Amino acid sequence: MSTPQTNPTNDDSDDEKNQQSSWMDLLRGSLGPYTILLNLGIALHAIDIFVITTIMPTVVSDIGGISFYAWTSMLYMVGTIVGSAAGGHVRSRLGTRRGYVWGGLILLVGTIACAIPPDMGTLIAGRVVKGIGGGLVIAQSMALISDLYTPSIRTRILATISTTWTVASLFGPGIGGVFAELEYWRGAFWAQAPFVIAFVVMSWRLIPEKSSSEPHRPLPWRRLLLLAAGVLAVGLTSQFKTHLSSAGLIGLAILLVWWTFRRDEASDTKLFPSKALSLFAPVGLAYWSYFLISITYTTLLIFAPLFLQELHDVTPLMLGYLSLVFSTGWTIGSIAVAGLSGMRDRIGSVVGMVFAAVTTVAFTFSILSGTIVMITVWITLVGFGIGITNVLMTNYGMGVAREGEEGITAAAMPTIRALGVAFGAAAAGLVANMAGLDEGTSRETIYRVAAWVLGFTALIPALAALVCYRAVSWGWQFRTGR
Repeated sequence: MSTPQTNPTNDDSDDEKNQQSSWMDLLRGSLGPYTILLNLGIALHAIDIFVITTIMPTVVSDIGGISFYAWTSMLYMVGTIVGSAAGGHVRSRLGTRRGYVWGGLILLVGTIACAIPPDMGTLIAGRVVKGIGGGLVIAQSMALISDLYTPSIRTRILATISTTWTVASLFGPGIGGVFAELEYWRGAFWAQAPFVIAFVVMSWRLIPEKSSSEPHRPLPWRRLLLLAAGVLAVGLTSQFKTHLSSAGLIGLAILLVWWTFRRDEASDTKLFPSKALSLFAPVGLAYWSYFLISITYTTLLIFAPLFLQELHDVTPLMLGYLSLVFSTGWTIGSIAVAGLSGMRDRIGSVVGMVFAAVTTVAFTFSILSGTIVMITVWITLVGFGIGITNVLMTNYGMGVAREGEEGITAAAMPTIRALGVAFGAAAAGLVANMAGLDEGTSRETIYRVAAWVLGFTALIPALAALVCYRAVSWGWQFRTGR
């Protein structure tokens, strides 16, 4: 077993520094403008996700294309994963400033393309471009956090990003709803354009230029296309009703994604850090935790509304409220542990996932036979546990990056999370259909499906807890020399 490559600053020796840091440090001196810029970039991506789901009924009534209703979100996800996977390469080739600016410019082009389409095909193309731009921005934002924020304050900036996602979940549907009510869905995209322009201008003015010493190499299109094909395969599972077809597409997707990582490991122009999927390397452990966390919340947020609507007669407004309290719990969990570092943050990451697993079980029982009050309490606590582990393992992943791979390790994190979203949705859909969801939505059927899907979901954070425990024990062995 090889010795883990760790960043010595991410250790218990940082505790004293961490105690001296405060939330105001994010806005003091040179960090203030960066904090604002990074959260603006995250917000532009996050709000769009919530806007599109709100305006789509209005879109199809205007330009048609109902048979491609789900493709606007699915291909946006494909674009986001491709963009985030390419983020580290673009950054190393163009430099920190120009790489970030180009991500913003592509996002702007995609935003305008989504505002002017005459038909669904053009809108889908615009969504792909917008997804690529958003992926580039998110990936390079994570790399900048690794560059600009020391470990003693890094968990705090990561917690503010969680807050930004919560704010987006609150305002995104409202923005989309206003323009949908006005029957001017294009305005939802035009309204975003000035903020994207402001983001590009701020990026050019604020981001320090850091040119790469590496020789310019071509973009690894084959691996990016291979990855896109894998994501597309898993996304298409929702279009097929038979269990065999869905399972076959998931298997094909796993093969294509694995092949992408295998080719990348042997390449000189990496999209991902070394040993990105290894359970015997610190970075691999961090990445697996992101993947499993994404599966957990994706499954919950996709199927919980159906179970609540059918078993508890919950209104659409209340469903939106429950999504908000989940996000709020996530944010509170992130903020609560933002001051931890070293071994304490790794132990905290295990506790967070154990807590999420236990509360997911409790949430399952409350869905099956509880009250809406208890459902609200448990879904908030699930978010709380996930928020704890997410922020701590993100900081851990940045701290254990191999020397020379710090930027690409941080930049690839959003790709792993997005892959978790894609595979989580597909796996949960397969479990639901095998439990009988394709037979109808009678109360008895939904009750059975809820038990199976939420039971499956509760296993995922339990697995993530084991992964995080492996990271804890590895860090202890490293410091004690065992």
